Amino acid sequence: MLDIKELEKQIAEKKKSLRTDRLDMSFGELMNLYEDGSLFITPAYQRAFRWKVEQQTKFIESVLLGIPIPPIFVAEDSSRWELVDGLQRLSTIFSFFGILKDVKEDKNNLKLVEGSIIKGLKDYICGNFNPLLKFTIKRAVCRVEIIRWDSAVDMRYELFNRLNTGGTALSEQEIRNCIFRGFDNQLNQILIDVGTSDDFKRIIQPTEKQIETMFCEELVLRFFALKNYGLVLKTNIQDHLTEYMEKVSKNEVVFDFKQEKTRIIELISFLKNNFKHRIFRASNGIFTPALFDAIMLSLNDYSDYYSKKPDEFKDKINKYKKSDAFKEANKVYSSGRIKNRIDAAFEIFKI
Repeated sequence: MLDIKELEKQIAEKKKSLRTDRLDMSFGELMNLYEDGSLFITPAYQRAFRWKVEQQTKFIESVLLGIPIPPIFVAEDSSRWELVDGLQRLSTIFSFFGILKDVKEDKNNLKLVEGSIIKGLKDYICGNFNPLLKFTIKRAVCRVEIIRWDSAVDMRYELFNRLNTGGTALSEQEIRNCIFRGFDNQLNQILIDVGTSDDFKRIIQPTEKQIETMFCEELVLRFFALKNYGLVLKTNIQDHLTEYMEKVSKNEVVFDFKQEKTRIIELISFLKNNFKHRIFRASNGIFTPALFDAIMLSLNDYSDYYSKKPDEFKDKINKYKKSDAFKEANKVYSSGRIKNRIDAAFEIFKI
């Protein structure tokens, strides 16, 4: 057990590394910040506005009745706030007042349905409310928790990771995408450009939920991290990806942005032109990151050869999927299991 004085010291040091602030603001003030561009509610790491009209009505109803609502969380940089948690709530308010930007028409100018407490809300839009009811919503107070960008990276990451006030936690990649926006953004942009490309989505075939939670962008980061930062993990793959993205974003490790982007696009193009999307899927049809790792890294090493022999590459993939080495490597849950299965793949794919 750690000495109590040492424990107190560790707690004090970590508290110093996280800078936060809090304000109580009215929804009217937040609307003004949003309209002048000082509050950005849909950065790339956030999910789409997807509350159903019943949920939106319930929230408007709560505000009208003065029912306490959870705080929202924003990240502060030098010029604006970026919303971290609270998208559904703020989007509901902005939609009701018809000021929600960059959304389809049916997402704006919310038309209420029957409330669970106030039945008479049905069919009302903002234009039907009298000035008093509009003012009631605008002057309603919302707690704003502010995370400052001069906080230590690891503490910001932990804070973002623990936010769950909306009932659905951010994915690991959504958090990375948010956290490292304060540094060099080139890597983040490559992950987005490649991960959201039609060619990449064609070979991955992600679900809607995977698209929302930046699963494809994480796969691109996974390829770069395993290729450039090593196959042996200190703890787990998520920490490995976070550490690598931080070091690249802070220019602590070399990353040739143009060359790396060109390279992965070449590999994706080869796979798209020669294989169906099941290339990364196990016999049960489920996408398997282990296959993604092995196939992408092997192709990266031997692309000059296999670019002229796609049928032979396909045979090697099938052989790898059936190999005892692949099956056994996936049964061993250790820091070296990723290296074991990729080493097994290299033995099969090498020329």
